[in-house]
Amino acid sequence: MVLLGGLGFIGLNLVPELLLAGARVEILNRSLDPLALRWLDRQAGGAPVSVRQGDIRDAEKLHDWLRAADVVINLAGQSGAVKSERDALMDAQVNVGGHLAVLEALRGRPHPPRVVFISSRLVYGVTGSAPVDETHPALPTSLYGLHKLTVEHYHRLYREHFGIPYTVLRLTNPYGAFQLPGRREHGVVNHFILAALRGETITLFGGGRQLRDYLHVSDAVAAILRAATDERAAGETLNVGAGVSVSLREMAERIVAAAGSGKVEEAPWPEGYERVETGDFLCDIRRIEHLLDWRPVLGLETGLSRTLESCREILADAGCPLPRDGAR
Repeated sequence: MVLLGGLGFIGLNLVPELLLAGARVEILNRSLDPLALRWLDRQAGGAPVSVRQGDIRDAEKLHDWLRAADVVINLAGQSGAVKSERDALMDAQVNVGGHLAVLEALRGRPHPPRVVFISSRLVYGVTGSAPVDETHPALPTSLYGLHKLTVEHYHRLYREHFGIPYTVLRLTNPYGAFQLPGRREHGVVNHFILAALRGETITLFGGGRQLRDYLHVSDAVAAILRAATDERAAGETLNVGAGVSVSLREMAERIVAAAGSGKVEEAPWPEGYERVETGDFLCDIRRIEHLLDWRPVLGLETGLSRTLESCREILADAGCPLPRDGAR
């Protein structure tokens, strides 16, 4: 099994579950961050995991890198809706061209591997507060969301034309262990927690009253494993979320209270942020519940508690000092 972008937040959480299931795990990652590699050793628990540095845009090498793959879990890409607007060509090269190169590398095989492509709720754009199912119109507000949607359609066509089996999972706001402290383009809950633990200010643009659906990474991992192994998932595009929404303000305030440090402040929208804002979002997960017998297990209170503890360890691993208890 090959994990593209496997040294990222979700990939590091996937590794122990794949090893437990008896999979031979190979990771392809654009960068080999020393902290991520240390976490990988911890997650693997001594089991062999092959790690190769490489870029999914390297079409010539992808054929060899994916030659032995029976399943490809595609977590690779560049995150950030605002970032996609600031460097549109680079985002298209990575988040469209790179994924097209992956499919091209698998094209023509007599028995191509299954591909699980991790997409985003941002493909839907502005939805309002009602639950959003997979039939909801997809009208992204950002180039990042548009590029994710484009790649979803590439997978559909490559299945119809070339027989490459796939499953698309549209994840909502995942959070949990092993997000690198310097990553700010994604993972809003982890970003809030790390800021609070460092005694910093959590800034809420526009008041933070927009609702979000937050998914603990352990539940995301369980959904990915189902998509990679269950034949019922073939050719499907599925929402993966908690099915419960909480405002960004409430989330930030809960985190500050639980951390015992940090503070919450409102601020005007920075340039470019309001343009890609999607407002409220609540995920309708009935399709994946019915099709794959998957449902989220970890509630928000427990998930936040576990993530706070893991983020304390992450900051210690990264050599970041924490404020004294109660520091504001």
